[in-house]
Amino acid sequence: MLIKSNEIARRIKDNEDNLFLLYGEEDYVIGRHIQSIKKKYLDPGFIQMDSVKLDFGGRGINLDTLVENMELPSWASKKRIVEVVNFTFDKNSVDKLPDILKSIPQGTVLIMVTDKIDKRKKKLYDAFLKNGIVCEINYYTTDELLKMINDYFKALKISISPDVSKSIISRYNCSMRLIGSALRSLSLYCQAVDDSVIDMDIVEELCIPDINANIFWMMDSVGKGEADKALVQLDNLIKLKEPLPHIRFMIGRHFRELICAKELMNSRELIRRTGIRDFAADKLISQARRFSMERLLALYKLTYENDKDLKHGKVDERASLETFIVLASGK
Repeated sequence: MLIKSNEIARRIKDNEDNLFLLYGEEDYVIGRHIQSIKKKYLDPGFIQMDSVKLDFGGRGINLDTLVENMELPSWASKKRIVEVVNFTFDKNSVDKLPDILKSIPQGTVLIMVTDKIDKRKKKLYDAFLKNGIVCEINYYTTDELLKMINDYFKALKISISPDVSKSIISRYNCSMRLIGSALRSLSLYCQAVDDSVIDMDIVEELCIPDINANIFWMMDSVGKGEADKALVQLDNLIKLKEPLPHIRFMIGRHFRELICAKELMNSRELIRRTGIRDFAADKLISQARRFSMERLLALYKLTYENDKDLKHGKVDERASLETFIVLASGK
């Protein structure tokens, strides 16, 4: 059965499935769901004896090892958990695994975790759908993350504005693992100082710098021809000890994304083609309207020429970035 990522938690809680295929980008959330399955079936005192994690080192699945571990009975837990990670579906798996999935012992839960699935291997994919639960778990959308952050702090009687929440999301690039860690730090700080409001100053103090936002506003100043403001934003990044090579890389990547945004002018298609997050797509398209395609291509060429001058020792790294900003800001 194929289910949506927002349904998997309820499915684990309410049903007795013994096969899960979990895949996608958000490994932290996948890990949380695996922990829920283990909590449901494993006796706390017999976790090591009644569960096993099979790591196949990026190679094909050793089916004999898999079957052997599936057929072992649990010692004291409700069910034995077999977790399979870091594998490929090679020809042997594609041919033989479908029959194995039909006969998983009732006392075993098999969890297979991978980053992506080739649905063209139809026989194998259909076997997962027929015999268990298949769920793709990718990064949450901005709206989902905003709701999660709001609900988290609401339960603690702490208020946070949508703009501050968006800043947290941007800083950690939608990663639930990193956002979750940041939320815990922010809540502990509020409890320690007896504060019930999280504002931007607290986020700036406790969270990592928002490099993406700094680059965006720097390029926005460039688009308006405001070299002085763009240079101040560059100086701020340097004061935050952001490595100059990384700033250079981020600027080049930003112009590539702007060129894509200018060509497509469609958020959904931009996300599909570039893999950027939804919260960034709308902002890129809005910023791309400030530039003509000819100017974007010229600026991207300028980043290349600037890099070439640096590599030939004609300028130092900071001077190279400052020169680029001044030239790029020219009308």
